[in-house]
Amino acid sequence: MRVLITGAGEIGYRLAEAMVAEHDVTVIDRDIAALSRFEGMDLMPREGNAANARLLEELDVRDMDLVLAVTGSDEINIITCIIASRLGVKHTIARVRNPDYIDQPVKPLRELGIEYMVCPELVMVEDLASTISFPAALMNRRLAGGMLELIELKVSEGMPLVGQLRDLNIPRGSKIVAVKSNGRVRLGDPNITVKPNDHVTMLIDPRSVADLRRSIHEDARDEKAVIVGGGLVGFYLAQRLEEMGIDLKLIEIDNQRCREISTYLSDTMILNGDGTDISLLTEEGVGDADVVFAVTGIDEKNLLSSLLSRQLGAKKIISRANRSYYVKLFERVGIDRAVSPGQVTADAVLWLAMGSEEMVTLSDEGMILMDFAVRANSRLAGRHIMKELPSGAIAGMILRNGLPLVPDEHTILEEGDRVFVVSYQSSVSRVKKIFSS
Repeated sequence: MRVLITGAGEIGYRLAEAMVAEHDVTVIDRDIAALSRFEGMDLMPREGNAANARLLEELDVRDMDLVLAVTGSDEINIITCIIASRLGVKHTIARVRNPDYIDQPVKPLRELGIEYMVCPELVMVEDLASTISFPAALMNRRLAGGMLELIELKVSEGMPLVGQLRDLNIPRGSKIVAVKSNGRVRLGDPNITVKPNDHVTMLIDPRSVADLRRSIHEDARDEKAVIVGGGLVGFYLAQRLEEMGIDLKLIEIDNQRCREISTYLSDTMILNGDGTDISLLTEEGVGDADVVFAVTGIDEKNLLSSLLSRQLGAKKIISRANRSYYVKLFERVGIDRAVSPGQVTADAVLWLAMGSEEMVTLSDEGMILMDFAVRANSRLAGRHIMKELPSGAIAGMILRNGLPLVPDEHTILEEGDRVFVVSYQSSVSRVKKIFSS
């Protein structure tokens, strides 16, 4: 597949990194220095304005299968997709942030020639809001239209999740696919021992989630939340949490911004102050919060605010890390989960670009969840799934006739199965080759 990516920033780089092994990729950006980060990748970098119709024609965009417009300018991304569509490109995706253009995480605008618009802030908000489901949850994503859930939990002393993986008593219809311990993420090997403060990621039948919550003694959800930062992410997150009935406080340093958002947030206590001021955090009872979201546009502020909130006793800390290479650092110093806007947006774009396949990055160490279909006449039909996958990959769950099935060494694939595979980045191309043959 021939792919054009416009924009060499964080999202553009993530997309190129994920697609270059399998596809013919071209990247356009005005900044020649930004393009230098692609050195060593087997792709074609091109300096220029992505909204320039003449440049797009020079690059034979009419022969492209997919255009991903992810520059920092909404207007350039929209124009690029419109031009590409009029030149005959069927699949176009634009990164769009302005609420005048988009009011949901993903929105089709086919009448203008844009297959999908994706809003990074709203995609990130959905990811952040999913952590509210219950106290141990650090992520809770619905997959396959809600037929499956992907949950990351923080393990605490006394949970039945402590011990050797093969001996754990987890609910039927669930499987632990990854364990994060001391910053290292490993596939769900049965010989791994899970310890308090480790993170486990599991795929689970939604009907078993209530059993999971009971088994870990968490029947209640988070009720009190504090948001530090009233920018687009903080504002959209507050709106989402208000809808969920959360007792909410939002701290924003800019007085004018406080006035602006107060018009729309009727059930949120808005505090004009510095989220790194420990006196303010103490006075406002941040230590009593079930969850604190540090989502300013400045990584250093998010880190400091998170650490202070942890020191004061807040139960769960979720932080925005604008630079993805900070994710590991944030989590190593005690933040429960750090979220990179670039990564969650790239995941959303890749999922849309790949059609029915879901693709989720499980960690900053290159662990990927992928969804594959066993198609008609596939050589995999009638074979044992465990014997087909390469080292560095495991079958997490199978959807068969719309119902989740936990695979084991005896599971034989059938035509029509959807297989959810967790793989290290180094094994992704081999896994894709197996399912495409």
